[in-house]
Amino acid sequence: MNGQDLIIKFEELLDITRASYAAFAEQTERAIAEQRPMVLAVDEQNIDADKFQLDVALLKAAPIAAVPAHSPFHPLQDAGHRFLLAADGLYLEVRRPWLHFIHRLAEHTSVRIPYGALANKVELAFGQLGTALEQMREFAVHAMEAAPLESAASLIWNSDLKQWSIKMPKIIGEATASRIQYEQVDLAEDGSESIAMDLHSHGHAAAFFSPTDDADDAGTVKIAGVFGNLDQNMPTVAFRLCVLGLYLPIQVPAEKIFG
Repeated sequence: MNGQDLIIKFEELLDITRASYAAFAEQTERAIAEQRPMVLAVDEQNIDADKFQLDVALLKAAPIAAVPAHSPFHPLQDAGHRFLLAADGLYLEVRRPWLHFIHRLAEHTSVRIPYGALANKVELAFGQLGTALEQMREFAVHAMEAAPLESAASLIWNSDLKQWSIKMPKIIGEATASRIQYEQVDLAEDGSESIAMDLHSHGHAAAFFSPTDDADDAGTVKIAGVFGNLDQNMPTVAFRLCVLGLYLPIQVPAEKIFG
């Protein structure tokens, strides 16, 4: 084996070593993350094991974290939500393929909290609602044809293709002038699609969010829209961002859709 062959063999060995180290580092980091202590105020020496596992599952589903005061804040990367303790109170952070949301739930400044600062944030992957204007207009035509009966549609955001589509759900029973029930539309199995906007109409009645709408939207993460007064020259609309029980009004001019 000459010198050139030795150099090639050495470089091959070096590549294998680098790959092995990278895999080891990744596995180690994953193991450390899994063993990171849980933030539960319990006496683990005197506890009901079954109830403790329930508490652990709840904490994993909706964890709480302190906002760093000195290191950079690292936002949620995957779909889910968590609670954040910051210098001025308690925040909620939610991530969906189309949304990154941070909102202060409770303000507190009397007792100094030694954590970092945070600010409210609503970031939409598609930029503005106007990017779905074509689909909203398509639903408007459908709703006007169905009036005075209510109708519904789901606006789907494809995070891979960065584009909108509209899907009409299967109606359960029969729609009336005051009520509609429907099944959730099917989404792509690869996870690229998510329901970003949920639309329904009130037929000839005004557009508003009823107690029934509040009950239906509780616990969801979506933009909800209602189209009403569909027998008028200029119908009415109402929009809001629904986030796990929070409702943030969104101003959308009806003339943009019906004009």
